[in-house]
Amino acid sequence: MSVLSPRGRRGVCAAAATACAIAGLALLTIALLSYQPPPPAPPPSARAQAQAATTGSGPGRQATVLPASEPVQVISQRIGLATAVEAVGVAKDGSVAMPTDPDRAGWYTGSVTPGERGNAILAAHLDSTSGPAAFYGLGALRKGDRITVRRRDGREAVFTVTAMNVYAKDAFPSQAVYGPTADPQLTLITCADWDNRAEAYRANLVVTAHPPPDPA
Repeated sequence: MSVLSPRGRRGVCAAAATACAIAGLALLTIALLSYQPPPPAPPPSARAQAQAATTGSGPGRQATVLPASEPVQVISQRIGLATAVEAVGVAKDGSVAMPTDPDRAGWYTGSVTPGERGNAILAAHLDSTSGPAAFYGLGALRKGDRITVRRRDGREAVFTVTAMNVYAKDAFPSQAVYGPTADPQLTLITCADWDNRAEAYRANLVVTAHPPPDPA
């Protein structure tokens, strides 16, 4: 499916509440509209599964693997992205919590930290009632673009975009997006395809990135 350009509903439905739902394992959803039922949280075993994986899974196969350290900022000069990252877990309603500030990205603590062996997951809003949010420009990324994640230990995990896909919420490939990987992987997720009539997003944009191979 083709990737959508950055486009929210600002100016179309500015008075509406933010409606950004992220699909996931077993209908994992970050839901902000009251009429959407709370989904179950993703299984807490994602980190263990990733660390136990033994086969290659991405183009970063020869990349350096970093120890665990929480992300503090995600950066992409290509789209002018430089947003703080905070840890998010599971909300009281069973959904994955989102940052209270729409200008921040959330690192799901059930996944590995960026640069570790495994699939690190960052999710953020596309927009809010006040304007563009943290991941508003995500759709302007292209394969090969660089994404840097600054970590609490002072090190940087560097990735390049390897895939971009838009998935309808009712056809979200949960295992492919959230599944464990043997090598470091970064998965960025936001909303896509605003429906004026339903006042909700109908899809999710998923950006997959891997570290560039170490030089020979």
